Amino acid sequence: MATIVFLIDSSKLPKGGSSINAPVAVDHPPFVLNGTPQAPEYQVPIKGKENVLIYTEDANHSQTVKLAPCGIIAHTFKGENLTPAIMKDPASRPIDIPNFDMDPGPSPDFIQYLANDNPQWTTSPSTWPYWANNPFISDDVQASITRTYVPYATFNGSSLVSGTLQYGLVFALTKDGKSVEYFYFDPFLIINS
Repeated sequence: MATIVFLIDSSKLPKGGSSINAPVAVDHPPFVLNGTPQAPEYQVPIKGKENVLIYTEDANHSQTVKLAPCGIIAHTFKGENLTPAIMKDPASRPIDIPNFDMDPGPSPDFIQYLANDNPQWTTSPSTWPYWANNPFISDDVQASITRTYVPYATFNGSSLVSGTLQYGLVFALTKDGKSVEYFYFDPFLIINS
């Protein structure tokens, strides 16, 4: 399995496209391949039938910026332009049909006071060994878990054809959880290496 995490510096991006049909081209970002940092132009070798997972992450680790890979453009293979007919033919396509999915991310536990609670002095429980029946004030709490998700794209490399695939990765970015901007760049895979 090849896990690629593109580290995108959101603070250096231009204004993005307003739809997935109009993404803005950006430079290749550096990335991490199976835990090892790589230069932006590194061509990732994959074996036949190897599974590729692609993640996009804000290089600044901003909690307000969220990214998601949302499109794959099959550009050229062995220097020749690809067509939808080639990409639909299992015998000649360099990768199979990509899938877009999400992993459950970290689930931070939050504990908070109940909003409508109105603390008042009462008497502490008589079952307390040393502090029973003392003046006691408390505020009820509740725990809540906020589930996060980590989007990714995945596909398998071909075992029937070999060569260099230049593909485009379209990714979406939001800074406010409401509006989305679209970008793309064009990295390389060496198929069936």
